[in-house]
Amino acid sequence: MRPFPIPFLSCVLLAALLAAPAAVHAQSAAEHEQAVARLVADLRGLESDPSLADLAGLERLKARQAVAAAQEAKRRDRAHSVRIADLRIAAARAAAEADLLAGQSQQLDRERDQIMIEASQREAEQARRETERLRLQSLAREEAIQRELEATAAAQTIALEAAEAETAQARKLAQARAREAELARKEAELAAAVAGGDITDAPAPPSRREGGRTIYTLAGNAFGSGSASLTAQAQASLRTLADSLPAGGAIRIEGHTDSQGADAANQALSKRRADAVLRALQEAGVSAGRLSASGKGEASPVADNASADGRARNRRVEIIVE
Repeated sequence: MRPFPIPFLSCVLLAALLAAPAAVHAQSAAEHEQAVARLVADLRGLESDPSLADLAGLERLKARQAVAAAQEAKRRDRAHSVRIADLRIAAARAAAEADLLAGQSQQLDRERDQIMIEASQREAEQARRETERLRLQSLAREEAIQRELEATAAAQTIALEAAEAETAQARKLAQARAREAELARKEAELAAAVAGGDITDAPAPPSRREGGRTIYTLAGNAFGSGSASLTAQAQASLRTLADSLPAGGAIRIEGHTDSQGADAANQALSKRRADAVLRALQEAGVSAGRLSASGKGEASPVADNASADGRARNRRVEIIVE
């Protein structure tokens, strides 16, 4: 969860002021002293709250300044200055609580990612153990077969049975190793996602001008093989791009693939990758109303799919800034 932006809190404060009655009766000195004492107590309560310590520093400062102004206000300005200070204290508390919730949300996200990595590691370890068990079982079976061959005259029949058993065992072993490799790949992708926040500086994707539009191209290596998960480097590059985009204007995101694989699968993968880039730009601060995403599959190549280099160039996501 993101904290409320300062302009938003300022708008809330302004709206509350406009909603207040236009004419406020002048306060007596005793009423003003009571109101100021209440303001000081409210501000002290906010400052002493340990869960909100060091949060919303700017709004706290404005609240302290407003209380000080209320203490020094002239008779005709007393009620107005007390109202201002009340709203400043409320805005400071709202901002601090928003910062607190944002920090808690980020911590929960980190804990969730760590739990997923640990679960993947446990599955990988179980797969490795199963692989070793199958290997030892295969060795034991081979030794048993050898002893049977030495002890019986039906060597040919036993050898055939052993070959069939070995084939079945090899198939299971291959399946276990494939499972181990898949889990290792998922573990690496999760680890890269968690570490994505460590990369803070990367150049924006390369761009070109075409018909009054700027087109940024994110290469296929910005994603894991057959995956729609952005690498840490690609996420950092998109954050840099988001910071440099001009205000206003539509932004179209188009995913493309090479001609390898089925058309439907390529179409779906290109759409998922375009959606992933849209989410990354939105999380980096680009307005959702400016963004749209679509998958083009293999329909719009920029190079010959007959070569590895051509296919690599066709695997891309284009960000088109109108």
